[in-house]
Amino acid sequence: MNDLRIGLIDSNELVRSGRSMIINSQADMRVVLEESDPVSAIERAPDYLVDVLLVGPSQHSLRGKQFIQLLAQALVEAKNECAIISYNAFFSPKLRYEAILAGSQDFIGLDSGGKELLTLIRNVVKRDFVVDPGALASMSNVFGPLRASNQLELKLSELNAIQTEVIELFLTGQSDQAIAKQLEMARTRVTQLIDTLIEAAGLTSRNQLLLAVSAGSE
Repeated sequence: MNDLRIGLIDSNELVRSGRSMIINSQADMRVVLEESDPVSAIERAPDYLVDVLLVGPSQHSLRGKQFIQLLAQALVEAKNECAIISYNAFFSPKLRYEAILAGSQDFIGLDSGGKELLTLIRNVVKRDFVVDPGALASMSNVFGPLRASNQLELKLSELNAIQTEVIELFLTGQSDQAIAKQLEMARTRVTQLIDTLIEAAGLTSRNQLLLAVSAGSE
């Protein structure tokens, strides 16, 4: 198995050093990229050969949420499928939700242990990773939903019966493989459908799609 390639984007050198030590202590992952300047990070995003980017809150002139949005969009436009994990000094449900809305696959606090960080890294590299739908629904109820765009609603209205079943199962948090097995179809068809909806809606992550579709079906 190839090592998981990790990138660190944070203007705080001490934080980068601490994260790097934890990651490089693992046999299956290594830090291959460090960035301290947010503008440079976004410009270089298309060339990143990494599986996961860990993004800190301190990005000079760019606020954390704004930086994640710009970075996620740059990665999508470059067809770079690396995942984003954002973090802050302390865990907060509100900060987690804001990070997910901005395009992060998930969020973690620096007050969490190294084991939790490493587990999350190993989880988000799965292309069909989404945050638990129940947790997302709870955050959406508290902090406000992500409304479906007109383009997404149009696409959803055009789905045939089997495609609708795919999306209904997707909303339960099932993996592409599990959905494909249950509906007796190719996994690639499941993945392609979800990717098509993300692109049509102008979104950058599966979490965003799950939130938007859930809001549209209420």
